[in-house]
Amino acid sequence: MTWRFEHSAESSATKADIWRRYVDVAHWCDWSRHGVEWSRLDGPFEVGTMGKSKAPGLPSGRFLLVGVEPERMFATEMRLPGGRLFFEHLIEPLEAGVRITHRARIHGPLAFLYARVLRHSIVRGLPDGVDGLASTKGLVSRRPRGGVRP
Repeated sequence: MTWRFEHSAESSATKADIWRRYVDVAHWCDWSRHGVEWSRLDGPFEVGTMGKSKAPGLPSGRFLLVGVEPERMFATEMRLPGGRLFFEHLIEPLEAGVRITHRARIHGPLAFLYARVLRHSIVRGLPDGVDGLASTKGLVSRRPRGGVRP
C-alpha cells in the first residue's frame, strides 16, 4: 500500500529564491511552521547526507537526502520499521515565477499504520510549507491533492 499527498502553489519568486530557502535547512521552520519545529543537516546539501528534523507533535526523525538537483528539486527518505516516508520538493519555472510542489509518500507493508499516525501532520504541514515558500515573493494560487492509493 502507498499513501500520498501533495500540495502546489505558484509564486512570483525565482528558482534561486526558493532554492536558497531549501538549502538553509536550519531555517526550514521559518517557512513551514506547522510542518517543522527544527531541522539540521549533518553535512553538505547533497545526495547521501543525513539530517534530522522534528514535526510538531511527533518525535524527531533522521532523513537521508536521496535526490538533489539545484534549483529544480530535492528529495528525502526516512526509513521506518515496515515502511519508508519520502518527501519531494520541486521547483518548476513558469512564465512569471515558479510553481512549488511538495509531495509526501508513505510506502511499505505498514504504510496503512504510518498513514494513520502521520497523515494529520503531513496534510497540515505540507500546504503550510509550500504556501510559506510561495509567499516569499507573492502567492498566486494553491492546489492540494492527496489520499490513499494502493
